[in-house]
Amino acid sequence: GPWADYGADALGRGDRRGRFADRRKDSIVHRWQNRPPGTMTGGQSADRGRGMQSIHPGRSGPLATASTGVHAWLSILCGAGCGLVLWLAVSSTLLPAASVPVRRLLELQAWGLGLGIVLAMTGLGVLLPRPSTASPWWNRSLAALAVVVVGGLLLLAMQRAPQPDPTWRVLLAAVTAAGALTAISGMALVESVQAGLHLPLRLTQALLGGASLLFALFAIGWQGAGLAADPLSPLALLALMTAALLLASWQGPAGLWPWARWRGRWLALALSTILPVLLAGLLHLQPDWARVIWPLVALSVLAGTLVERRLAR
Repeated sequence: GPWADYGADALGRGDRRGRFADRRKDSIVHRWQNRPPGTMTGGQSADRGRGMQSIHPGRSGPLATASTGVHAWLSILCGAGCGLVLWLAVSSTLLPAASVPVRRLLELQAWGLGLGIVLAMTGLGVLLPRPSTASPWWNRSLAALAVVVVGGLLLLAMQRAPQPDPTWRVLLAAVTAAGALTAISGMALVESVQAGLHLPLRLTQALLGGASLLFALFAIGWQGAGLAADPLSPLALLALMTAALLLASWQGPAGLWPWARWRGRWLALALSTILPVLLAGLLHLQPDWARVIWPLVALSVLAGTLVERRLAR
């Protein structure tokens, strides 16, 4: 009857019930550890919702999904543009006295600065309109983007000058490069407040994207002997740094195995780091393919960064 639980053998049945509860708990833990990728708890879903609303509140459903994809693209293009402006600002201080090859390099730098400024301005699509609960890095990111745009335009004007002052050019390049680094960091901190490797990963991805765009621009626009595989070493170094940060940020209790569970992450790693290095290495065998290979390298880096960014969101 209903009073059977209070009989003489209640203690033995309590042990059996305790063992059954332990087995049930082990079964739940096993199912959770082998859950399909993308499964979240209620708290994680709420946290992710709050994270998305921290940038642009009030969006949900399909509109939020589409907005997230657009913001991912805009953020990647902004980071690559800031990286491109940074590399060109630094390289502008290393050019020797004016000559015919140097003037041609200055023309390519002017095109690169223009492209970098346009790409950096796509970050306004992520920052605007200003959210009601903006983080302190929102204002800093906006100010840093303004420094990148104004500094890039001033570098363009200085390149057109007949005899630019080298001291002012170095100072302007330093301020522009610092603004680019601040803009990349600020955009990363506005989109996510995660601690750990999030910020250095965003910095290396932006520098890798900017470098790949720079190499593609020079491979297409340079008249005469092409770049071939000359920029392979800096590209491989940036790719190695990005790959190391990606693998370190993905490491968790279960690691990256099995393959089928994390195939999206392996795809992001292959597109953003492995394939670009293999394509650039191919130029050792076919140097004449530089005008085709280097744009493919840039596209592969941007595509891999997009895959990683969508997985992170």
